[in-house]
Amino acid sequence: MSLDDRVGSDVEAELHRVTSPLAVCTVAVERGKMESMCATNLWAINAAAFTSEFQRFTEDKLGVPPLRTTMRITSGRVRGSSAVFTLTRRMCDCDSLIGRRNDAPVHGEIDADAWLGWLREMPDHVTKVSRIAVLRAWSPEDDDVVPSHARGVRVADLTEDVLRDIRDDSLLTIDYPRMA
Repeated sequence: MSLDDRVGSDVEAELHRVTSPLAVCTVAVERGKMESMCATNLWAINAAAFTSEFQRFTEDKLGVPPLRTTMRITSGRVRGSSAVFTLTRRMCDCDSLIGRRNDAPVHGEIDADAWLGWLREMPDHVTKVSRIAVLRAWSPEDDDVVPSHARGVRVADLTEDVLRDIRDDSLLTIDYPRMA
């Protein structure tokens, strides 16, 4: 039976691995409908810090520009007025460093040193940054995304292991020292 036949039939959920130049994601075939499921890393920074300098610094450091989104992270750790954006090199973040845990990086993936450098050097290049947050959301459908878990860390305590351990539907906030 072909995939097209199964999509049209009343079958139990099956998972298929789909690989393309744009993404490596999971597609579910469930009861006659095909639904794409992808992890999305939503980043948030205070709106005053989302400047052209921030955008240039981010693209220079990570090789990808921050793209604003209409989604919002609903958490006491993220201001409602924050700028929410994505840093996606492909169609989704299924194969990004964050969330891969012990898997080896794939071709074209942003490496850990670049992520850590971007996060640690941000106050040197971006004024008014006090906190940045990342939420790894699994197939977000609503404009307001609510994390199931949250954790905060000071930038001085940020490590590759902390970045790799961000779980689905979990929020990580990274706090910067206050400037006088």
